[in-house]
Amino acid sequence: MSATPTLERATSGAPVVPWSLEDLLPHRAPMILLDAVESFDAEARRLTAKVTITPEQIFFFKGENGVPNWVAIEYMAQASALLAGCWDRHVAPDRPTRPGLLLGTRKLELKCACFTAGQTYHVSAEDVFSDADAASFACTIVDDAGAEVAAATLNAYRPPDLKQFLKEQAQS
Repeated sequence: MSATPTLERATSGAPVVPWSLEDLLPHRAPMILLDAVESFDAEARRLTAKVTITPEQIFFFKGENGVPNWVAIEYMAQASALLAGCWDRHVAPDRPTRPGLLLGTRKLELKCACFTAGQTYHVSAEDVFSDADAASFACTIVDDAGAEVAAATLNAYRPPDLKQFLKEQAQS
């Protein structure tokens, strides 16, 4: 994975979405774990991103020759954040995206021990519920052969002003 992941280019040479991963995620390298957005469907409120596992990645374990399966939650959280960010920019192109907080997960299924070096995985997030401040995402991770290796429903809270919310929480 490069230090600054870029958005996947369509066959026409145009980006899938016109925003960088840094524009859409609250993280910076090395915590941006996904490599590129593969697809964004505004109508279906669905996004797919990809990650190719390399030994340079922050959570790579040499003894396992890959990334442990528990990192699946962060892959899915980042895909969900990318979806929310793309949606924000889709409906209000001039406003910044609103970062969210992962509240929890339901129905977590981990069907592999690790994400294997050299393999590419496709991480999908679909908005199954959202309102002004909360969202729920159905997420899956599939390998290049199309086999589902992880799935979960993630719940997130997106406060109107994250900095103010965190300040208030620290004072309580």
